Amino acid sequence: MLLTEIPNFIECKKIYNLKKINFNKIYTNSANVSKSSVFVIEKKTKLRKIYINEAIKNGAIAIISNEFIQNLSITQFVVVNIDLSLLNILKKIRSNKPLHTIAITGTNGKTSVAWYISQILNYNKILVKSYGTLGYYVNLTKKYNSKLTTPDYTILHQTAYSSKKNLYNYVFEASSHALAQNRIKFLNVDTAALTNISRDHLDYHKNFKKYKEAKLKLFFKHLNEGGYAILNDKIKGIENIKNKLRKNTKIITYGKANSDVNIIKSKKQVLIIVFKKKYFININLNSSIEFENLACAIACSLSINLKIKKILTVLKKIFNPPGRLQKVLNDNTNFKVYIDYAHTPEALKEVLLSKTYNNKKPNVVFGCGGDRDKGKRKKMGKIANLYANRIYITDDNPRFEDSSKIRQSILKHCKNHAIEIPERKKAIKNAINDLKKNEILIIAGKGHENFQIISGISYPLDDYKLATNALRKKL
Repeated sequence: MLLTEIPNFIECKKIYNLKKINFNKIYTNSANVSKSSVFVIEKKTKLRKIYINEAIKNGAIAIISNEFIQNLSITQFVVVNIDLSLLNILKKIRSNKPLHTIAITGTNGKTSVAWYISQILNYNKILVKSYGTLGYYVNLTKKYNSKLTTPDYTILHQTAYSSKKNLYNYVFEASSHALAQNRIKFLNVDTAALTNISRDHLDYHKNFKKYKEAKLKLFFKHLNEGGYAILNDKIKGIENIKNKLRKNTKIITYGKANSDVNIIKSKKQVLIIVFKKKYFININLNSSIEFENLACAIACSLSINLKIKKILTVLKKIFNPPGRLQKVLNDNTNFKVYIDYAHTPEALKEVLLSKTYNNKKPNVVFGCGGDRDKGKRKKMGKIANLYANRIYITDDNPRFEDSSKIRQSILKHCKNHAIEIPERKKAIKNAINDLKKNEILIIAGKGHENFQIISGISYPLDDYKLATNALRKKL
């Protein structure tokens, strides 16, 4: 689209340096700006000059704002209404909505559920795009990494919508931050899923009530009329949530024995119960966490009119996303090592309980992130103390916080059988070297991440690679 076409569908107060050149994308975050794109910024935005300079450096050819900006050589549109202008442009460059839009929120499990859904659709030759913690994917092929679990609405719209007839389904993770900050404001969904709600991000939301309210905005504000709510029956107060939904909202439940969808471990197979019908099948997943997330994914797939038989035929192909109970060196039989993103008390508890072997507790390597909810540290220390055998306390992402203080706040709640090893690489190596036959090790907290943030600087660090190298040397 040409810049000269923009005034045809937005209300401008003034236009400066208008040039007849093409643009292909529009952004509100200067860090996301690419070549030949338009940058949108409000008058009230702090550090406005810095963001504008960054946008121009990244390739912006025009600026849209609600106030004139001096000393700009590129095209500038001064508009009456920022939001309306942005929405009109988005609709013009990407006017075709996805076939179905599925959003997953919850404290834990969002990434796994989105990954499972994408696999179910892809293996059934159904086109699918997904956006979340792992990045942006098209038909399970990664296109680029994501800086945020849920990006701003310009990226959501431009990855979900199409300039031509849209043949894709769109699956994305909806974080509490994104919902609270209204990053999803232009994107309604056909299916909204809630995995669970436990303590997280209270450094931002301040209390659990506000955190929960942010999560539920997906259902009360963004779910289309007559859309599907996929709900975990295990959630405390779930009946109250059901009662608050619009009357025409369709509900599919999972998680309990009497839910619409449930998965139960059998002797050699798993039993999948869907609307009281029973199916025995083989799958590669084997823990209660994986079963629960898969049940949610099945419910979401049913909500977009995919038949249960088609879903069942591909489940044996399903595997975990990177960094989610990811097994290190599959051919190793003497002991097992898993990488997991568990960074909340509930997630750590679930992971540890899921990998008990012959009534023996797993070993665990973990830490807690700096400049984040400090109340989690005590809880995670106590959980490790209860459900782990040997505990190795190390650094996660200290950020700008004193890492030794973070470790001590965990250690004092699991000091009876915990070892403090500050350097994460050394902690992983030692934990693997200490492994005995038939023992299990969980390396928790960072999952798919390939960096460690110390004093605001990101350093290369990949738990999976470190564990793989250490395990190969041990074997």
